[in-house]
Amino acid sequence: MFDNLQRKLEKAFKTLKGQGKINDLNVAETVKEIRRALISADVNFKVAKEFTDKVLEEARGKNVLTAVSPGQLLTKIVYDELVELLGGQQSELKLSGSPAVILIAGLQGSGKTTFTGKLGFLNRRVKIRCWLPVMFTDPPPANS
Repeated sequence: MFDNLQRKLEKAFKTLKGQGKINDLNVAETVKEIRRALISADVNFKVAKEFTDKVLEEARGKNVLTAVSPGQLLTKIVYDELVELLGGQQSELKLSGSPAVILIAGLQGSGKTTFTGKLGFLNRRVKIRCWLPVMFTDPPPANS
C-alpha cells in the first residue's frame, strides 16, 4: 500500500521538474495528483481535501530559491503538512501496567511484524523486556 502511495506521490512531483517558479497551474495539477494518491490509499476524502487545500494555500506564489527546485520546495511543503496532520510533535511511548500490553492490528501485508520488531528493538535499547505473542484469528490456509 505504501509503495503504491510513494509511486503516485513521486509521479505527482515529477510534473514540477525543470520549472523555475511554482505557479498556480503546476501547483494545482500536482495537488490534484496528491489528492488522488491519498484517496487511492484509503485516506478519507474530507481529510485528503483539507490536506491538499492547505498545501495549495501554502505553495501559491512561493518563489523558488536558486538552490532549491520547485519539486523540492513542494515536497518540503507536503512533508511539513503531513507532520502537522499526524500530530506535529513526537511523543514518548507510555507503558503502564505490569505487563504493559500493546495491540497491533492491521491488514495482511501492512507491516505489523516489521513494526513490532522495530518496537521491540527500541524497547531493548532502553532496557525494557519484550515478549511477542502472536495470534491469528483467521490464519491463511496451508498450502499442500
